[in-house]
Amino acid sequence: MRKFKIALACLGLAFIAASCENEMQDMDVMTSSDNQNALVAPQATALDTLITLKAPADLALVSENLRDYLTVRDAVVKSECGPTEFVAVQNKYIAMLGQELVPVFGVDDANYLFGLYMDINFVAAYFDQSEPQYFGEEGEYTNFMTKRKRELEKFWDMPGQIRVNGQHNATLNDRDKIANTLYNYFNGIPSLAFAYQYADMLLMYNAALATLPESPFFSADGFATSADVIVIGDGLVKMVSEAGVEADIVWTGILAHEWAHQIQFDNFTAWYPNGAADNAPEATRYTELEADFMAAYYMTHKRGATYNWKRVEQFFTLFFQIGDCGFTSSGHHGTPLQRMAAARLGYELANQAQKQGHILSPEQVHAAFVASINTVL
Repeated sequence: MRKFKIALACLGLAFIAASCENEMQDMDVMTSSDNQNALVAPQATALDTLITLKAPADLALVSENLRDYLTVRDAVVKSECGPTEFVAVQNKYIAMLGQELVPVFGVDDANYLFGLYMDINFVAAYFDQSEPQYFGEEGEYTNFMTKRKRELEKFWDMPGQIRVNGQHNATLNDRDKIANTLYNYFNGIPSLAFAYQYADMLLMYNAALATLPESPFFSADGFATSADVIVIGDGLVKMVSEAGVEADIVWTGILAHEWAHQIQFDNFTAWYPNGAADNAPEATRYTELEADFMAAYYMTHKRGATYNWKRVEQFFTLFFQIGDCGFTSSGHHGTPLQRMAAARLGYELANQAQKQGHILSPEQVHAAFVASINTVL
């Protein structure tokens, strides 16, 4: 489960300092007095409280948050892991953030703001009950995602069970949404009036800086919860698309993968009576590989998304080859080769079925995965 504290977020001080070191050597360092809007670091203002995210009692168990896997993870030379086009896209946006925020705020406050913006949008998207939801910065994928959601409901026989929320950078330019999120979900906010003051300060930064809140990292969440909620951020889709995967495949693939986690949540006791494995890394890997398997089954099925393997392979190749070689990490998702193997087996299950129009139940797909897991590993 995600830790509820600011703590420099998942990218933090290390990424801003290291990623921008070379870029900043030749640039003119801009101080707050150089900025036409006279920006100052947060602790130099009247709003000097470093606010922190609460742990809301009604926050359900969250599956992996995909934005936590956007950076290159510690590689272990045990498999074919390494940087891909996706990493290059991430580094581009990391450099842009560092070049703009660090000279103005310094490393520590740049990291604080980075984590704060990500946490505000995480909570806002998680608890959003507004209707209608939209997908894509301008809502350009709303109809597409509505169709996919209905399709998945019918495919897995889950009508009306899952809520799918979009996450948008625009939320971080909405004074009311910022203030209400801060007031309801953050420590260090004594009143709603103070929350609005803090929101106004952030909006001032937004108006002065190009990366706040426009960086796709601020809408890069992607997760499922045991409360039957899925969140997919525009920024996550944008970065994967820039790495060479067609946008419709990205939206479909993320939604299908997170939907598979919802099915696992619903069947956890029956499917994993003793847990998915006897240690955290293997347990996470097992459930993630199964989610890949189930997603590929839906994506390639004749009554699912109807993609051929070449299109599905785009998604699994570029999205999951972000270098997850953390074999001892509790968040280990499986190596790129294992994830591709799981996806291919899901495709083969759909493609080789004797009755092409028949849809296996979640229990049958789970049984097929259990029978083939050793092949994947």
